[in-house]
Amino acid sequence: MQIYYFSGTGNSLHVARELTKRFPDATLVPMLSVLRDDRIASTAETVGLVFPIHNLTLPLLVRRFLQQADFKSATYMFAISTRLCSDKVFSDIDKLLAKQGKSLDATFSVEMPCTYTPLFKSPSQEELARMEAELQKRIDTIQTVIVNRQTSREKDDPLVFFLGHILYPVITAYMQNVRFPGMIRSFYADSKCTGCGVCEKVCLTGRIHMKDNRPEWSNRIDCAYCFACLHYCPVQAIQIRGRSTIAKGRYHHPEITVADITRQKHEEGKE
Repeated sequence: MQIYYFSGTGNSLHVARELTKRFPDATLVPMLSVLRDDRIASTAETVGLVFPIHNLTLPLLVRRFLQQADFKSATYMFAISTRLCSDKVFSDIDKLLAKQGKSLDATFSVEMPCTYTPLFKSPSQEELARMEAELQKRIDTIQTVIVNRQTSREKDDPLVFFLGHILYPVITAYMQNVRFPGMIRSFYADSKCTGCGVCEKVCLTGRIHMKDNRPEWSNRIDCAYCFACLHYCPVQAIQIRGRSTIAKGRYHHPEITVADITRQKHEEGKE
């Protein structure tokens, strides 16, 4: 089994690792570590995808990965989103896989902390404990489905179907067209910055470079909008202009380190 993951603040990597505890023969592969290849060929019969939800849909880097990946060896495929989402997210994956004559056999959404700081505050310790307890139960269920190679596609209720298939795509198209309303040029480090360079290390697209012990964001490189730079800053110095990020706290999964996030960008990221 190969489990491909993309993770900005650690939620998806945590879920992927918890799943591999139940499948000791599984190999974790960061999507970013293989994106540099012209063709990404899996060799496993069972393939899993674990990813967050960005802007109500697939992260752009996950979409690029799926466009390059070759899953011809797979006889069973599953996907796990680490935020609750509409089935349209998985249907979009099916459209990308259809070019290879493949589709997802099982799909799952799990509730992990939201890291979109421009809109939401960081979760409390009580909320984190509740989510983790529910996650462990959910992964037990997911394990059973995968072991038995069952087909499992949860259907949306009417309201979620409307939101996911009609309203959300409009919002997503707008947000992607304007690149998260100008946010790409809005990141900065405030006076608390110590020049430690953590933001440069965790930046998954290589936008951030340190200059005179201060981070600079390149406008020539796409932003993944994973907010790893913001959430992993040890002194909470990274802010977004006009988004009131100063008072909303920070969150990254407590078991996922800076090194874990950084490792995704390199071949040695495979676990």
